[in-house]
Amino acid sequence: RAAMGEEAVGSAVEARLAAGNSVSALEVARQALAVSKKARDPRGEALALLALAKARQAAGEEDAAMAAARRAQGFLKDSGDHLGQARALQVIASVQFNKGYWELCLRAARDAQRSLAQCAADAGGEDVARLVREVETLAAHAHHARGEEPPQSERRAAALQAVQELGQALEARDATKFQQVLARLKETGCYTGTDTSRVFAPALEEDEDSVSSFLFEHMRWHFDEGVPPGALQSSEYCGPADVCCLRTFPSPLALQSGSGVGPAQGLLTWQQSCGQLTMRFRLMDGPRTQVPGGWAEEDVVVQLADRRLKLTLGGDPVKAMTGDLWGEIWRKDSWWAIEEEDEQAVLVITLLKRELRTWAQPWTTIGSTASRAPFPWNKSMREYGDNNNRSGILGTLPPQDLVDESELEAVAPGRPEPEEDEAVPNGGYARTLPGDVFSPPSERFICRPEDLCLGITADQDSNSITIQVHFERSAFYELRQRHPLEKVFAVDVWENALCIFLQGDKQNPIVWGELNGPCLPYHTTWRLSSSESMRRRQDDNTLVSPSLEVRIHKAPGALGPWPQIFGQCVQARLMAKPWEQGAPRFEGLPDVATARRAGYDLEDPDFWSLVNGYCHETIKKT
Repeated sequence: RAAMGEEAVGSAVEARLAAGNSVSALEVARQALAVSKKARDPRGEALALLALAKARQAAGEEDAAMAAARRAQGFLKDSGDHLGQARALQVIASVQFNKGYWELCLRAARDAQRSLAQCAADAGGEDVARLVREVETLAAHAHHARGEEPPQSERRAAALQAVQELGQALEARDATKFQQVLARLKETGCYTGTDTSRVFAPALEEDEDSVSSFLFEHMRWHFDEGVPPGALQSSEYCGPADVCCLRTFPSPLALQSGSGVGPAQGLLTWQQSCGQLTMRFRLMDGPRTQVPGGWAEEDVVVQLADRRLKLTLGGDPVKAMTGDLWGEIWRKDSWWAIEEEDEQAVLVITLLKRELRTWAQPWTTIGSTASRAPFPWNKSMREYGDNNNRSGILGTLPPQDLVDESELEAVAPGRPEPEEDEAVPNGGYARTLPGDVFSPPSERFICRPEDLCLGITADQDSNSITIQVHFERSAFYELRQRHPLEKVFAVDVWENALCIFLQGDKQNPIVWGELNGPCLPYHTTWRLSSSESMRRRQDDNTLVSPSLEVRIHKAPGALGPWPQIFGQCVQARLMAKPWEQGAPRFEGLPDVATARRAGYDLEDPDFWSLVNGYCHETIKKT
């Protein structure tokens, strides 16, 4: 080390890691640490600990890497080295991410960003820019792993714009433009496989074979390494983010995002899926000089009705953010909050749509028919209202006990609570609800699989696996008229496993299975469709049954027919015929066990079966 110098230790370790020699990297870091301790050199010890943390992480010693990084951060904080602190915090965030602790990852990433913000403009030069990019990218992965959108920033906005261009190049099969945009994305960072899967999904649905071939040719590194587009490609990153969490149904590429016009130009940007629309409005010129943008939460009033939004700042309506919406929303599920992005205040408003439908824009325009109710031409339309004219709800009476949301009412600020039980990268979940199988229902609970599922089917071809969850039509449309569907259904896909569940009831998945071969998690697509095969299980068998279709793409080395789709699998119990007294439950996947229902429910026989099992096992141990 005396010959190398302090800064050179890190470079030597990184060079060995890049060459795949983690053993040699560990040895160099340990020797540097011993020399620094003997010389009583705190800065040298800190840099050696940081190098040791990276080497241990690359060797798979994550707990030891965390300990070394925390010690390094302590030394570097005492010495006022903000750049060094950020490097240590990035290692901590990366380890937390790989262990599946998304919230702890985000905390460390935010601390790293604060340290980087304090670095002088000339401190580190390219190193600072690279570290900013990698920390923001890691944070974006953690946000998407939690099933939420990453906060907007200048880099994030540039990445999303490039992702849109990547999708356009894919649709045009323009290889030159695709490679140019992909190179720009790698330089920008701050995007994930979730972003690219959204823009790739429409093209894959339209022409799966051609699009898959194009992606395999022009994103070969992704197929070979199993790393999702946007994952970190540096020695600080250990392992891919190998869980894809599906929570939204993507809109067509051209309508996934946009910006404000007229009074909102330069102030408003928006993104949408089929089930929700998020507006981001820049706050500025407020009277409070001590807060970014000059506006605090108590100055902001957001009023919502099922077809209208009104924003008031300091008692004055904001014309650019007031008007009739393109479609209907659920006020009860929509929310708003103020975020700080690039030292500016941004008002974030997320609207949950009443129908899975892509809007042309957030607001209606003069002459638009988007939100007009149809004229009641006949007795049926007068009886059922405009539900009678909507696809799939023909002849369904609207629920009479829903709260009327037709008039504007103020909505309290605050984000929804994060989803329970976070998915961990290597499969399974880090349980957050206390009580294990006896835990009380989640606050997000809406319904059980047996309330609407009447069948499960699974098929495969040489390239993909298709799993369909079939719903009883009346129960499905009753659910759809009470809740936004993007708050109901969810799918998590790992390289070798799959979980389909209802949000708020994750401990009782509809299907949980270990696949018989590897897949490409970030190429998974899903959609709501309909099925002929299950119509006979319905009370009215003249109509098709709705279904959730999940398509998983096999990895290149696992193409061709598999002997079986699942190695191990369990499924939830399904519906019984509600119109027949004492009818048996419908069968799901053949030769797949039905799991007992978990959760605290004294009325459920499975609860007492679990209690008996717990008592039996406890007595055996004592």
